[in-house]
Amino acid sequence: MRAVLALVMLAGFFVLAIGATVFLGGMALFVYEQGDVGNAAWLGALTIVVGGPSLYAMLRALWARPRPTGVSMTRETHPELWRHVDELARIAGTRSPDDIRLVNEANAGVWERYGVRYLELGLPWVAGMTIGELRSVLAHELGHYGGGHTQVSTVTFRAKLALGMVIQQGGYLSAVLYGWARLYALVAASESRKHERFADEVSVAAAGQEASKRSLLRGGPLGAAWNDYLRWYVSLATLAGRTPPLLEGFRAYLDHPRRVHQLRELEPLLAAQEPTSVFDSHPPIRERVAAITSLSQLSGGVVEAFDERPAWSLLDGTPPAEIAALVQVQGPPITWEELAALAGPVLVRRYADALRHAGRVSKIGDSLAAVLAALERGELHQLTGRPVDASLSTAEVHEAAVETVTELLACAVADQLVTANRATLEINWGGIFVLRLPDGAAVYPDDLVAPAVRDANRTPEVRRQLQAIGVDGL
Repeated sequence: MRAVLALVMLAGFFVLAIGATVFLGGMALFVYEQGDVGNAAWLGALTIVVGGPSLYAMLRALWARPRPTGVSMTRETHPELWRHVDELARIAGTRSPDDIRLVNEANAGVWERYGVRYLELGLPWVAGMTIGELRSVLAHELGHYGGGHTQVSTVTFRAKLALGMVIQQGGYLSAVLYGWARLYALVAASESRKHERFADEVSVAAAGQEASKRSLLRGGPLGAAWNDYLRWYVSLATLAGRTPPLLEGFRAYLDHPRRVHQLRELEPLLAAQEPTSVFDSHPPIRERVAAITSLSQLSGGVVEAFDERPAWSLLDGTPPAEIAALVQVQGPPITWEELAALAGPVLVRRYADALRHAGRVSKIGDSLAAVLAALERGELHQLTGRPVDASLSTAEVHEAAVETVTELLACAVADQLVTANRATLEINWGGIFVLRLPDGAAVYPDDLVAPAVRDANRTPEVRRQLQAIGVDGL
């Protein structure tokens, strides 16, 4: 019933938009026929101003077509992946997708076009999950096929696209229609949440409770890990115009003991802090995990057994060049060790400049000595300024400031030592970089400066340690 109501409201949105435009245009024509050319021209102009942007958005959306993107994973190149998909499709009682694509985001999704089924799998999830966890993700998406959800999405794709474009166009009519759009989103979100609960039940039946819960909790942290990997490591490749072994690098990142610990800590934290809204299309992860826990293993499903093997192996057959194109990296091959030495100095200089800029804007000063003095005075938040997101709690704002200043200060230290030829940069999968001193000692700059950022009383201690490794001007 809610699905029908959502479609009716979606149709009503466009009836209202077109009706308002037609009404104004009709009034302009009527007034013109009465001989009042001046008012007719005024009404005609109003019709264009009010209805033009909306009609233009609708026409653009009418011709829009969803298109498959990413790297194609065919049956010939990835037979083991397809074996899992076919097995799960049989358990879910539905047909397998016709096309599987690897995409550059921490997500998974399904859609249809003219009866052709497409499945998109995010590279971070395939590279970072176990086979058991990925099977749960696959079963969930196949549940959307089995529930007929993708057929509904095919009908509403262009309509929702037009709705969003109408609102973005601005203007008088879009302001009137915004309230209607919000009401539609409320009804549609309720139906979407029901679809997600159905797909979760299919996931439990096909892959088991443990895999379903683990995949839900792990998805968000893997997305955060992927963004961090892109920011600190893949950016080196972009700066240098070289191509390191990208998949191997992400695995090395995830396997580092510090990253393993960080991701485990993030799982319950992200689930607990996930915001909720009546407009959300998905129930919060914590609610979905609780609902899965209350489900019994459905009859006809698989035996509850968790496959701990890394899903990474299912990417065998994906050419490195296609992975590089997916993350927009190009250039001759290079090792990660060579890349750190080549592009690392450029990256740390960029972040060191950002710290200097923050020091100038905040009137603290742009030298390392000035920044340390400000930290000693407890002026951390003067460096970072007011938060952009007003919804963040005081604790969240403070943690973000600590993390940001630690990264910038560590890069500033590295920049000074590397520029003075007192250290070289080496890759560090557990942090920013390793600084290799002339005597062979390894220094981890983020670990070195972190105590001063978190505790003003430890700034003198950190200052002495920095002076001991050759940082000048403190």
